[in-house]
Amino acid sequence: MTIEYVGKADTMLAAYSSMLERCDARNAQAKALLAEADELNAQSRELANQEFMASPAEAANIAAHRAMLNDQIDDKSTQVMRLHQETFEEWERFNATQW
Repeated sequence: MTIEYVGKADTMLAAYSSMLERCDARNAQAKALLAEADELNAQSRELANQEFMASPAEAANIAAHRAMLNDQIDDKSTQVMRLHQETFEEWERFNATQW
């Protein structure tokens, strides 16, 4: 092997390792966001059961609270999708790099 080839391989492995660390960090963040969204969804389901048995005034308040929870769930889902998109784009850039 030539010194130039070894240097390129070292550079590629270093870039790959740092990319994997960033991907792992994004995946951990996405996992935490999904856990939070799951908890919010459980609260929303519980409120749906309460809404069914509530008076019309209480049902309106519960529906508003559920709508807020659903917005938070959507926000977390959007963040997860963004993190996965960033990971995908980083993988594409790495694979397109001419080493």
